[in-house]
Amino acid sequence: MEAATERPLVTLGPKARGIESPRAFTDIEPVTRPRVTHPELHRSGLGLPLVGRVASGDPNAPPDGYRVPITLLALPRGPAGECCEAALVDPGLVETVRTAHGDLPVAMDLEAPLAATRVTGPRLGAGIANLLRPGGFTGGRPRIVFLQPFDPDKVPVVLVHGLMSTPRMWEPLVLDLLTDPAIRARCQFWFFYYPTGKPVPLSSFQLREALDEAARTHELKRPMILIGHSMGGILSRAQVSRLTLEDARTMVPRVASLPESSVVRRALVLEPRTDVARVVFLFTPHRGSRLASGGLGAWAIRLIRIPDTLLTEFGIGAEELSALRGNRLPTSIHGLSPRSRFLQALDRTPPTVPTHSIIGDRGRGDGPAGSDGVVPYTSSHLASAESELVVPTGHSGIAHPQAIAELKRILRLSLAEIPAGGITTGGVAKAPAAR
Repeated sequence: MEAATERPLVTLGPKARGIESPRAFTDIEPVTRPRVTHPELHRSGLGLPLVGRVASGDPNAPPDGYRVPITLLALPRGPAGECCEAALVDPGLVETVRTAHGDLPVAMDLEAPLAATRVTGPRLGAGIANLLRPGGFTGGRPRIVFLQPFDPDKVPVVLVHGLMSTPRMWEPLVLDLLTDPAIRARCQFWFFYYPTGKPVPLSSFQLREALDEAARTHELKRPMILIGHSMGGILSRAQVSRLTLEDARTMVPRVASLPESSVVRRALVLEPRTDVARVVFLFTPHRGSRLASGGLGAWAIRLIRIPDTLLTEFGIGAEELSALRGNRLPTSIHGLSPRSRFLQALDRTPPTVPTHSIIGDRGRGDGPAGSDGVVPYTSSHLASAESELVVPTGHSGIAHPQAIAELKRILRLSLAEIPAGGITTGGVAKAPAAR
């Protein structure tokens, strides 16, 4: 026994906390059949990995609460190593426990909570329904949903999915990103879930509103990083772009006659956000896609049903509707056509923050003549981007190893420019006191 030593019984990671109260959880489940697709998210050691459910009044929490990793340990009661007291610890923060045989690692499973959570939304099939019937959106209302409980010291990474999709598409990518210790320690992942059949400017407006609401509720200390796939890249670009009233007139000639509170006007006259540090575009059609204007696009447009109730949701009255071309709301497919006036207006103004492009070419190496099968290189390329990487994959290849490596590089670059602030290093915690 090393009774005289003052070394802590538990060695922690970057924050001076990590021992959890059972009262913090509404439900605790053991990980009986661990799924190991990413060994970096697992650690063999002492204790039983568990998944704890945290019920929360947080408006950005998943529908059934947060799922967090915990480990059940038997900790010594005092510095002399008397045995024992059960404790629940955060394995991301509690790395080792002191024993008579030296410091031993604490078991960890970070995959199980992600598999258990509903934060990524329903299965991908729901994306088709959300495209064709946006009025019956399965998510209730477009909103930002957090993967983990909000941490003011972590940088929000906001993931915005594209057409005919849901946040579930991000699960493989998030698992890959979490394997990087720096990203895991300093980033928190947010998802924007929305029905993709609505007009693109209105979806970008709803993203803006959702980000505003999350920022007000949680008092952000760190700027956000936006990552958008396909149409989600367009919505993200709109957050860091400036469009004037003159720009809006090219889309809705009578926009100046609408009140400043009008949703149509607010969706088209844009000021760039000041709480975004960087944007990453994944396979984004900045200048549209021919598929949106060809036979397939025309077929999809005929199937999409935007109900009259959606006009009320947007606050659009008869006067505003008559200001729109054709006296009807355009669909998202219209908004992705190379003829889209909204895309043309965005393309005339460079983003106000550093941006990066990851572009697919289906492995053919065609360069400027290439395409990811949906978006041609000429549409994905952004001259103002700080970096551009062409990846040999198709339009849905967000989890391609080269794309993941580039995303990790970009996130680490951004983290290096954002001070860690309140995060302390070398924190320690003591074992629970004997009762």
